Amino acid sequence: MTKRILFDLVLVMAVFYAPWWFVFPVVSLGAFYFSPYYEAIFVGMLVDVLYGVQGGLYTGYGIAGLIAGSIILIVAKRIKRDLR
Repeated sequence: MTKRILFDLVLVMAVFYAPWWFVFPVVSLGAFYFSPYYEAIFVGMLVDVLYGVQGGLYTGYGIAGLIAGSIILIVAKRIKRDLR
């Protein structure tokens, strides 16, 4: 449990201080390491709120981070199921 909390703290700090290309593999690593890693969706929404562009799907914030987090979660779940 403490590993997950520490990993989430590192992930949130990475969202604020690291570029997106560093956050993406960290979220993917968390999705493969922890069983239901729904934080990937919340991190995607946080990235959208902080760095989203105007004129996206709903003319407010873009939803690219939300979609990427959802895809990471689904792909990681499918790969883990196939590996076990």
